[in-house]
Amino acid sequence: MEKKTQLVCETCGANLKISEGGGRAVCPYCGKIYDLGQKTEKGKGIYTVLSSLQQRVGIVASNYGFAEGRAASDSFESDGAEEERALLAGATVRDGVLVRYRARNSGEAARVPDEVKIVAKKAAYKDALVGRVSFAPEVATIGKKAFSCCPQLVRVRLEGVNTLCSKAFANCAALREVTIARFIPKVGRKVFAGCKKLTRVILPRSMEGQISRLFGRFAKIRIEFVYID
Repeated sequence: MEKKTQLVCETCGANLKISEGGGRAVCPYCGKIYDLGQKTEKGKGIYTVLSSLQQRVGIVASNYGFAEGRAASDSFESDGAEEERALLAGATVRDGVLVRYRARNSGEAARVPDEVKIVAKKAAYKDALVGRVSFAPEVATIGKKAFSCCPQLVRVRLEGVNTLCSKAFANCAALREVTIARFIPKVGRKVFAGCKKLTRVILPRSMEGQISRLFGRFAKIRIEFVYID
């Protein structure tokens, strides 16, 4: 017998009830209706809708331990001295504070070095070029909206931050992957709010209770979380 996949509501995560004939699905919790047979102007039909919902089923299953997760590896293996030089070339640093940073090349990979202890509020706000950013273990604080509204930013890695202020990476439209290497004691709200393309987060199991604060109430429905420990 073919195994059936339970579809879930993309808004609240509740199991959907599919009507007789399979043309429509209804969420019994929030009441949202899905027309599984409706085609859009782009030609998307039932298979596209089902694929999207089934993908969310897989994410939820993985996050709650019902499916095999991926290895906890990110895309920052090469970051080091070259990326630090790239950042410092476009940065203003005063007494251990990164006051301002502007990438010089499109898609630039940058690493905030140990000599920086604090990333100031809006230090890289609306930077149009930075593509990846990581933070050395001695960087203690990332200020409010420090890297928010950066349209090319696709990956972020935090190695040893103690304070992560609100909306630090909010509204980065291209952001897809975040790595949090160690527990962060102080976390603001809506740190990654509006990052609608975010699909994968690597973090310690000890940070699980902060997921809603960091990524939103329904984050576990649309984002795959891979736990380091």
